[in-house]
Amino acid sequence: MNPILTGLLAVSAGAVALTKGHRRLTLSRAKHPGLGGHVRMAKRIAGQIPFYTYGEDRFFRVDDAPDAIADQRRAGFERLGGLFATRFAQTLALTKETRSGLSDLQFTGAYRVPFQFREKVRTTLATGAFYQRSEGPILVDLDGNRLIDLTGSYGVNLFGNDFYKQTMAQGAAMVADLGGVLGSFHPVVADNVRRLTTLSGMDEVSFHMSGTEAVMQAVRLARYHTKRPRLVRFAGAYHGWWGDVQPGIGNPVPADRTLTLADMSERTLKVLATRKDIACVLVNPLQAMHPNGSAPSDGQLVDGGRKAGADLAAYRDWLHRLAETCRANGIVLIFDEVFMGFRLAKGGMPEYFGVKPDLITYGKTLGGGLPVGVLCGPAHLMKRWREDRPVDICFA
Repeated sequence: MNPILTGLLAVSAGAVALTKGHRRLTLSRAKHPGLGGHVRMAKRIAGQIPFYTYGEDRFFRVDDAPDAIADQRRAGFERLGGLFATRFAQTLALTKETRSGLSDLQFTGAYRVPFQFREKVRTTLATGAFYQRSEGPILVDLDGNRLIDLTGSYGVNLFGNDFYKQTMAQGAAMVADLGGVLGSFHPVVADNVRRLTTLSGMDEVSFHMSGTEAVMQAVRLARYHTKRPRLVRFAGAYHGWWGDVQPGIGNPVPADRTLTLADMSERTLKVLATRKDIACVLVNPLQAMHPNGSAPSDGQLVDGGRKAGADLAAYRDWLHRLAETCRANGIVLIFDEVFMGFRLAKGGMPEYFGVKPDLITYGKTLGGGLPVGVLCGPAHLMKRWREDRPVDICFA
C-alpha cells in the first residue's frame, strides 16, 4: 500500500479514536460521582453484597452501645412486639395468610427495614396491610385501631380520604349505565380532555393506566419524532419502574440507551448541547428538593441523612438553561409530574418555574389513587403516524 495513504489512514483512525475518547470522557464527567450517577457500577456492587443478618446480641448493639443500653432496647422491642401481637391480632393474621399468595407483600415486608435487621423485625414487630375504612385523616384496621394516615397514600391523596370517597362514588354513578365498555368513551372523557389541555397548556391528551405508562409513551413519541435512540434522566430521579427509566438497581436488564447524568451540572448541559443521539430529557420536579438524591420512599423513615429545604431560585435557573439547551439541539423536554401533580401551582411545574416543556406526564393524583396516567403535548409530538409514510406508525 502507498505509504502516504497508509499514513493518512492511520492519522484518520487516530483522530476518530481521539474523538470517541473525548466524547466518552465528556459523558463520564457529566455523571454524578456517586453510585446514583453510575448505574452500571451500582448494579455490579449490589450483585456482590451477600446477605447477612444481625443475631440477637448484635441486633441491639450494632452501634456498640453498652450492655445497659442494649438491654433496655431489647426489653422495649419485645414489649412493643407483644403490644403489636395483641392490638393488631386480626390484621396481622390476615396479612400473614395473604402474604404467601401476594408477592407485593413479600417484597415490601422484606425491605421495610435494612436487610440486616429484617428477620427479627419481621418476626417480632410485624405490621398489617389491611384496613376496613377511612375517616378523614384516620385509617381503621380490622381490629378497630384508629391510625393516622401519615403518608397520604404515597402522596396521591391530595384532598383527603373523604373527598376521594365522595368523588369516586359520583364518578361510578355517572358512568354506571355504560358500565365497562372498552374502546369507546363516556361523555365525561370529553370534559376531562378540555380540563387537562387548559391546565397543561398543551394541544392534546392521551390516557394510560399508570404514570409509568404515560412516561413510556412520552419517551416513545420523542424517539419516534426525533429519530434518536437515547433518553437522559438525572441521578436519583424516579420516573416509574419501566426498565429504560430505572436502569440501575431493580432492573435485571441493562438500559443501554439511557444516560444518567448529574442534575444542575454545567457538564450535563455540555453533553446535551453536543450529542446528536439524545431524543429526550426527563425531569421530575421533586428533584428540586434534593438534586441527585434518590426519590423519597419508605426507607426515609429510617434515614437520618435526608435534608429539608431547597434552593428553588437556583433550580429555576437550571431548568431555564436546560430548556434552552434542549431547544437548541432538538431534544424533547419532558416534565414528569406524576409525583407532584398540581401541587406547585394550578398549571403545575411549568407555571411555578416559568418553563414550558415539550411534553408533560401525570399519574395517580388525577384519580385520587385510581389507576390512571396522562400524557399532554403539542399536536406535532402527540401524532402517532406520518402523513407521507402512512405505515410508519408509533403504536400505543
